[in-house]
Amino acid sequence: MAILVLAEHVDGRLDETTHKAVMAARFLGRDIHVLVMACETHSETLSQQAASIEGVTRVWSAAAPHLETQLTEDMAAQAQAILERGGYRYALMSSSYKGKRVMPYLAALRNTDLAPDITKIENEDTFVRPVYAGSLQVVERLKSAVKLLSVRASAFPPAGLQAQAAPIETLAPLPPTLAARRLEHRGKSTLRPKLSRARIVIGCGLGVEKKEMPNIEKLADKLGAAIGVTRAVVDEGMATSDYLLGQTGKIIAPELYIAVGISGAVQHLAGVKDSKVIVAVNKDPNAPIFQIADYGVVGDVGEVIPALIELL
Repeated sequence: MAILVLAEHVDGRLDETTHKAVMAARFLGRDIHVLVMACETHSETLSQQAASIEGVTRVWSAAAPHLETQLTEDMAAQAQAILERGGYRYALMSSSYKGKRVMPYLAALRNTDLAPDITKIENEDTFVRPVYAGSLQVVERLKSAVKLLSVRASAFPPAGLQAQAAPIETLAPLPPTLAARRLEHRGKSTLRPKLSRARIVIGCGLGVEKKEMPNIEKLADKLGAAIGVTRAVVDEGMATSDYLLGQTGKIIAPELYIAVGISGAVQHLAGVKDSKVIVAVNKDPNAPIFQIADYGVVGDVGEVIPALIELL
């Protein structure tokens, strides 16, 4: 029985979350198939990238203009069409923004259960996932014939590359499920790394005033770091939700996380606690962030950050 992994891609490249989903799949079996859904322009390249991931034994490639935008309904319908052929025991995807939409929709199509945001695989039908902002771990056992999973990418390392690429088979794409289509995607252009891939991330809380943001950006540029924010910063209108870190934003596990002006609410800590090294800068010595920090600096952000920039 095979395992189906739904691939994610951005700008013609497979997202690293796909490599991590494949790694999770390798804990469940050795026959791993990857479903790539994209436009004709990117389909071949993306399929070749998927075929080279270590552990992948087959790539299904569906190419059509409407699949490039990876809309929830289209991805779920295409995956359901493959699962209906039979021969699969699992279907999984990362619990990214896309995965959090696609996998529940697929579960509804199949009228079956889903274990979301899993961080550990106990055995072939038992999985662990965090609840209540990570304060508790739930062990779930799925009994369905085809088990649906979404995988927390930060809990699994990315799969490497294999010398012998897996075979690629072309699928006839299903027609669009919706009349509505996404025409374009607009986002702020930046040379900084994406939050989900960055080795170093600087997180900003309400302790960072708007006038201090230029120094945060200067520090990020010196370190080659990405910038993230807390929910309170988004609510204040200082940043968009694209930069949100935490339980309702992006869950990260960089090599270095620098928390600046962040008190350490449990919802935020749930998204950053897997970072390899955590450095906290806060003027309140009793801030909860210091409880998980490897290094802490008690001081005013407006003084500490410029001093750190000078040292670099």
